[in-house]
Amino acid sequence: MPIRSSCMKREYSRWVWAFGFLVSIVVGSIVGSQTLAQSPLRLEELEQSAFESATRFVQDSVVQVETFGGAELVNRQVASSGPSTGTIVGADGWIITSTFHFKFPPASITVVLPDKQRKTAKLVARDFSRELALLKIEVDAPIRPVMPSDRSGWLIGQWALAIGKTFDPTIGSCSAGILSAQGRIFDKAIQTDTKISPQNYGGPLIDLQGKVMGILTPINPGIVTEGEVEQWYDSGIGFAIPLTDVLERLPKMQAGQDIYPGKVGIRWRGEDEYSQPVVIEGVTPGSPAAEGGVEIGDKVVAAGPSATNLKPVANHSQFKHAMGPLDAGMQLVLVVERGSDRKEITATLAREMPLYKEPYLGILIDPASAANAPKVSYIVPGSPAAGSGLRSGWVIESINGVRIDEKRSLENQLANLNYRVALELEVRDAAGVASRIKLDPSTRPEGDFEWDYQPEVAPEAASEPAAKPAAEPAAQPAADQAAEPADVKSQVGTIQIPISDVKNKAFAIVPSNYSQKVPHGLLVLFGDAGSLDQSQWAAAWEPFAREHRWIIAVAQSSDEKGWSFEEVEVGMRMQTWLARTYSIDRRRIAVGGFDSGSILAYITAAQFPELYRGVWLSNPKAPRGLRINPSEPFKATSYFVNSSDKGVDEFVERIRKNGYSVQRQGSDLDSSKLVEAPLLLPVQRWLRLLEAY
Repeated sequence: MPIRSSCMKREYSRWVWAFGFLVSIVVGSIVGSQTLAQSPLRLEELEQSAFESATRFVQDSVVQVETFGGAELVNRQVASSGPSTGTIVGADGWIITSTFHFKFPPASITVVLPDKQRKTAKLVARDFSRELALLKIEVDAPIRPVMPSDRSGWLIGQWALAIGKTFDPTIGSCSAGILSAQGRIFDKAIQTDTKISPQNYGGPLIDLQGKVMGILTPINPGIVTEGEVEQWYDSGIGFAIPLTDVLERLPKMQAGQDIYPGKVGIRWRGEDEYSQPVVIEGVTPGSPAAEGGVEIGDKVVAAGPSATNLKPVANHSQFKHAMGPLDAGMQLVLVVERGSDRKEITATLAREMPLYKEPYLGILIDPASAANAPKVSYIVPGSPAAGSGLRSGWVIESINGVRIDEKRSLENQLANLNYRVALELEVRDAAGVASRIKLDPSTRPEGDFEWDYQPEVAPEAASEPAAKPAAEPAAQPAADQAAEPADVKSQVGTIQIPISDVKNKAFAIVPSNYSQKVPHGLLVLFGDAGSLDQSQWAAAWEPFAREHRWIIAVAQSSDEKGWSFEEVEVGMRMQTWLARTYSIDRRRIAVGGFDSGSILAYITAAQFPELYRGVWLSNPKAPRGLRINPSEPFKATSYFVNSSDKGVDEFVERIRKNGYSVQRQGSDLDSSKLVEAPLLLPVQRWLRLLEAY
């Protein structure tokens, strides 16, 4: 079959050209019968001949896939627009393709074979871990499946060709590049710099013999919004799932079983991917890890699918690579160090963790008390603790017999408990008398209620010198002068937050009684689009900030028409600067947004769920295309959503179904009339409750 167009290739340095020349020598039997010495072809012609021979070899195993109906907008782009590509993996009509064109079920699927026969196809199964879909067509005669490339002989830098059939079912488009890495996306994919786009998703990545290395896919390394992976087109980063891995899972998919990433249900200490060991900080209740006997404090030193196939684990990244290729239903073997002992633990990975909801007792802890002796400062009315006999001023010493210390803190232990199961507290009253109290936790309350808790200022803060009011007006420093002033920590009132390299402006309302010795809550807000009346915001929030130890930070959009997704970073810059400048209580950090800014607030919290305890969405539009990850310990964000738009209710229910608490108010808030807004009081009461255990 003739090749109408040449294979597109990238420009490479001379050493890569030389490498291509050597490869051309090795595959000389493919490109022609003439010896190299006899060939008059220039190097470029020789390479093109090799590309065409490889493409010709695989042509009859690549098909065009058409979908009708089911097209949806994902991040402002049609998810299934036009034909795509499929790769034949079974002579009796089995075709693997990408899930990119199956985000939403199409009304019909048609496969166009290389001889232009049109066959109705059925979607049999999907691999959600690798973004692949399996189709089945009925055939009158066997069709030609692809041949796998020998994985053991792959070399980084060798030629790789991406084949697509979007434009013509008889002739494949070809893009040339190299195999740039193996073991990517936590050992699930190989990486190539060939031009990969929706045009060849589902097609093969082949070597110069025409054998298939992998299936091209927009595998997602973990992004908040759908539809972003195709933006990597022409960026030099593309992925393919090794064909051997696809064929290994083919029988399961042929049986109609979808494949999902395997989950074990553990969390570890620290955030450094490469320098810190995997020391277990938490185990999700009811998870495979919990059932297998993993305990807080265990150190994982090896992991793998079997006791005879273990990989050493010295850091977080190595553990993720050991887990990455494993699917739900597969076995995971962990070798852990527990004290001076070494134990082997076996767990069957799950598709989903049991729905997690944060256990709630209804107590506030004195921030000045020691980590190993948390003292109750207040009991929330109507909470589980209210009827248990627990009193303010009492110290909690253990939970279910596990002593509270720096590693097994109150927060850590509660986060790893099942809210449906009763617990026992060992407490000591003000006189030093010990007792045991049983209580039944609940989930965090979703209704608004009034409570009379008034935080006390630490005695040592009372003698602190008066804070210095911010200058009026407090000018925002230039981008190259963003370093904090020497006395910035004493500034109170309405201060300007320095944000470098962006057009946005931001300000913060710091209470007049601020003390560096008393941790304060922090609310980061994406305000209404356009300029904001800072004095009006200060009048609305200063009384609350002063009375309940909060700092309110507000960002203004760079465009008066609305916010853009790129401005998500603004909120994080504000939070980082304020956390460095002021004393912030990490259990009372929230983010919020008005109108179009509410989506930025959601995305900010979704990217950093361990940082933000609360999310306030005011007058949001019914959001679509936003992922909602299930709640998990230390990432159980509380939501406050106010809107008169009934279309928001579906989004709210999605949040609830993923384990989060949501206080829903059915009215809008006019931010230009904040001072007299009745809705502001429920928002402030919700903020105060964030610190409660």
